Amino acid sequence: MWPKVSIIWLNYNSSKFMPIVLRSLESVAELDYPPDKYELIVVDNGSTDGSYEKIKDFLEKKSNLRRKVIRLTGNLGFTGGNNVGFAARDEESKYVLLLNNDALLFQGGLKTLVEHAENNDHVAGLQGVVLRYGTRIIDTAGGYVDEMLHTYVLGSNEEFPWILRNPVYVSYTDGSCSLYRVEKILKCLGNRLFVEEFFSYGDDNVLGLMLWDYGYKLASIPEAVAEHVRGLTSGRLPFFSAYLCTRNRVTLACTTNTRYKSLVLLHVIRNVVTSTRFGTNLAQYLLRALVDGVRLGNKLKNKGLFIDIYKAPLIKIPPEKVAIYFTTKSTLKRYRDKWIIRNLTSKLLNLK
Repeated sequence: MWPKVSIIWLNYNSSKFMPIVLRSLESVAELDYPPDKYELIVVDNGSTDGSYEKIKDFLEKKSNLRRKVIRLTGNLGFTGGNNVGFAARDEESKYVLLLNNDALLFQGGLKTLVEHAENNDHVAGLQGVVLRYGTRIIDTAGGYVDEMLHTYVLGSNEEFPWILRNPVYVSYTDGSCSLYRVEKILKCLGNRLFVEEFFSYGDDNVLGLMLWDYGYKLASIPEAVAEHVRGLTSGRLPFFSAYLCTRNRVTLACTTNTRYKSLVLLHVIRNVVTSTRFGTNLAQYLLRALVDGVRLGNKLKNKGLFIDIYKAPLIKIPPEKVAIYFTTKSTLKRYRDKWIIRNLTSKLLNLK
């Protein structure tokens, strides 16, 4: 007997890439999974570009697809929109699957994820390999967080099939296509998936760290389950994206026990200063992100949010390596990232 799954699918002003959006919906309709055992929950975040109407018309032709369509009056972000979808799930659903509207599930993708989850009931969430759309290049195979609260994507830019052959634990699973066990989410966060105040960017790594802190695990499996065109919705607002990424990193620093909290804040200040070369607008966005991040962090701490990040599979940064984060030279930045990924991969694969 296959367990019930609710697939939460979020939309916001997607008319400019509607062909991908409709293919994403088509991939859900064509899944190799019992039709009575899964449902699609479409949450529209107050779209004003006609995309909601096109999506609704498309779904009306899919009579065999169990679905719920929810239209919000405003944009609640990735966190708020998915929280609405989570609250609307079938009460019998054992799992929820997050699927971006620019991601396509492979026909057997849901079965693959559910099979692994059913055989590993200690895992609260998992993901498979997500490929870049139309290629065999890996978009994401899971993510890791380091002590400076940077994130690193496992397998990114590698060609699939990859050298990874067995499931591995990850700090977080990517929000583009991840399966979560409803029971574990309810115990950790209540009737929501995300801390709504994060809005977007970094929300999936916050969820992952919270689950690890609660005593649950997240895993990545080495099987391809989906393909993804990254950044179609968010990439059109680069300054706002930079604001959210920075604000949420600062907020995370204020609500966790990283030993480098002060250095994270100093690193953001350094980014504000160096960003002036790209124009005053970016610098202003980042400065506002720093101020808002500290305020939001204090607000969430007062509400009881505090995360022990050292319970998760974390990338430890030796003190002598921290200085590399403050360099403005791209060669040293590349060295830093290569050093971390090489160190991480070696540990995962038990290589010398």
